Amino acid sequence: MYTLAEPGAWASAFLVRDGRIAALGTRDSLEAVAYRPRYIDLGGNFTYPGFTDAHVHLIGLGLQLQSLQLQGLSLAEVLGKVKASAEQAPAGSWIIGRGFNFNNWPEGRPHKAWLDEVAPLAPVALTAKDGHLMWVNSAALQACGITSETPNPKHGLIERDSSGETTGLLMENAISLVAGKIPPPSPKLREKAIKDAVDLFHSYGIVAVHDMGDEHALSALQQYREGRDLTLKVWLAIPAASLSHAKGMGIRGGFGDRFLRVGAVKDFADGALGARTAWMLDPYEGEGGYGLPTLSLEELSALVREANRWGLPVAVHAIGDAGNRAVLDALAAHGDKGLRNRIEHVQLLNSADIPRLAELNIVASMQPIQCPQDRYMADRYWGGRSRWAYPFQSLLRQGTHLAFGSDAPVEEADVLKGMYSAVARKRWDEPETEPWYGEEAVSMWDALRAFTYGGAYAAGEEDYRGVLAPGMLADFTVLTQDILAAGSPEILKETRVAATFVEGECVYER
Repeated sequence: MYTLAEPGAWASAFLVRDGRIAALGTRDSLEAVAYRPRYIDLGGNFTYPGFTDAHVHLIGLGLQLQSLQLQGLSLAEVLGKVKASAEQAPAGSWIIGRGFNFNNWPEGRPHKAWLDEVAPLAPVALTAKDGHLMWVNSAALQACGITSETPNPKHGLIERDSSGETTGLLMENAISLVAGKIPPPSPKLREKAIKDAVDLFHSYGIVAVHDMGDEHALSALQQYREGRDLTLKVWLAIPAASLSHAKGMGIRGGFGDRFLRVGAVKDFADGALGARTAWMLDPYEGEGGYGLPTLSLEELSALVREANRWGLPVAVHAIGDAGNRAVLDALAAHGDKGLRNRIEHVQLLNSADIPRLAELNIVASMQPIQCPQDRYMADRYWGGRSRWAYPFQSLLRQGTHLAFGSDAPVEEADVLKGMYSAVARKRWDEPETEPWYGEEAVSMWDALRAFTYGGAYAAGEEDYRGVLAPGMLADFTVLTQDILAAGSPEILKETRVAATFVEGECVYER
C-alpha cells in the first residue's frame, strides 16, 4: 500500500476501524492491536489513496449516457444517428446529443441545413464536445423563437452568414436561448443519471468528485440521498446566479457533510478553444479574432469580491491567456488568499502569469486528459503560444497546488488515461508520437498526488482524506500494477482498477 504521504512511504497491511485508517504495518503487527478482525486479501494488487476527479458535471454525465453520444464521429455518422433518432421520436419530442467535434471534419463548420435534411420536423440540439457551442436545426430555432432579427445575448453569439441569416450555431450565453426551452429531465431520470454516473466513477477508482453543477444539482443530490446511499463524496460548486440565494440562506464554503458539501461559486471568464471563444491576448492563428469574454472585468471583480467576502471561494473557468489573466487580476485585487480560490482548466497562460497562481494561493484545477486531445488544434490556432499550454511542470515548480480532473462528460473520467496524459504528454493511442512540449510533463508521483491529495486540498479536506495514514478516511483504490515503481507511463495501459473502497466499504469490484 502506497500512502502518498511522502515519496516511498508504503506498508504491507493496514487496519481499518470505523471507516478510518487505524494503523499501518504488517499483518502480524496489526493482529496484535486488532480485536477479532475481518481480513480482506487484495490479491497481490497495489493500493493507493482513492482518486478525486476535481472537475466533473455529474448529472450531465449521467444524462449524456441516455442521449446521443457523438464523441469521435464524422459528420456523416452524426447525421446518421440524428436521422435514426428522428425516425423513432414521438411527435414534439426533442433530439438531444453531445460530444461532436467539427474541428476534425473536412466539411467545415456545421450548418442547420445539414440537420434539416435528416430531421426536418423534430427540434434537434447537439452540444459540442467542449460544451461551449450548440448546433441546432430550423425546427429548434423556430421552437425557441430565434430569427435573424434576434439580438445576441450578453456575452453570447448567434452565428449568422453574410446575408444575416442564422446558421444554426449558438455560442456561449446564446446556448441558453435553446437550453432553457428544452423540457427538463424528470426527477426519476435525474435519479438514474446520478446512479449511472456514481457507478461509472467508482469503476475508475474515484471516491470523490468536484461537481460543477447547475441550479438543480444540490436539490437533486439531496433527493437522491433520501432514497439511497450516496457512496461518492461530492464537493459542489454552485452557479454564480445562485450566490444571492446562498447568501440569503446563510450558506458558506464547506456547508454540508463529508458526502455532499457546497464548496465554491462557479462562473466563466471565457469560452473554449474548439469554438474559438477562448479569450486571447493576441489573435488566433489563421482566423483572427480574440475569442469571447463571458464576464466583463467589472463583473468578474464583483463576483470575486462578493463571494469571498461571504466566505465562498470562486471556481472560475478560464481557457485563453487573456481569460486567465483577467481572473488572476480580479483575485489579486479582491480575492481572499485564505480561501481555496481556483481557476478551472488553466489551459493557456502567458509565461509572465505562471508564478501568480502560487503567489495568490490559487488552486490550478486542470484536466490533463484534455492536453494531448487539444495538441493539434492548439498548434493550429495558438501556434508557438502552445509552449505554455497545460504548463503542469512550470506551475509545480512555482509551488502551485494542482488538482487534476477530467471535465467529464467532455472527456472520459478514466483516471489512468488522465495520468498518462500528464506523464507522457501524448494521446493514449499514439505512443509513437513525441511528447507535446515534454518539458511540462510531470512524474507519476506528481500525477498521482494531483489526483488524490490535490483534490482533497482544493476542497479543504486534506486533514481527513487524500493520503492513507492513521486517522485518515479509508478511501482507497486497488490497482493491478505497481505504477510508481514502473519506469514508463506505458504501464498504465496494462493497469486495471481492481476495487474501490469508500470508508472501508467496497463500492466497486472488478
